[in-house]
Amino acid sequence: MSDEKYVVMAVFDDATSQKLSSLRKYLYESGYTTSLSEWPPHITIAAYENVELDALLRWTDKFSKRFQPFDISFASLGVFPPGGENIETAVLFAIPSQSKNFIDFYYMFHEELDEYCGKLGWFYSAKFGYPAIHSTIAVVDVAKIQKAMEAIFVSELPCGAKIIAMEVYTYPMKLIKRFELN
Repeated sequence: MSDEKYVVMAVFDDATSQKLSSLRKYLYESGYTTSLSEWPPHITIAAYENVELDALLRWTDKFSKRFQPFDISFASLGVFPPGGENIETAVLFAIPSQSKNFIDFYYMFHEELDEYCGKLGWFYSAKFGYPAIHSTIAVVDVAKIQKAMEAIFVSELPCGAKIIAMEVYTYPMKLIKRFELN
């Protein structure tokens, strides 16, 4: 068994990715966040511990071939409040509308390999059953949340997006392979 940790994410079309990256940069330059995320704009589908990489890549490839690129809509914003040792920052994120097509896509990925979610991926697992499906925009200073949200409102957060591919990364982040949707 591998001791590696992996993340599988759904990635957006270039226009959406550019808009979200520009928004992240604006929030950083405006002082609402102290760093820019290295992760590309995405929706995390699953996270795994001690899974065989070849099995994960085979499943992601097989799964990606079942779907064509599809549209989603960002309907609202959310906040993961500060927790644990980190009490000075919170996570702001966009929430995709819960269309049947998207929810089926999300949960169907978990038909295999969910037993490897472990601590890292528990909140994404089908066993957990209550995922907070989201696309992180930024980690912001708690004292600046309202101003950061106001900046997001005027930034014209993309309402629509297209999921075009799945990507598998190591955790911490290093791209292993991209799988275009069929």
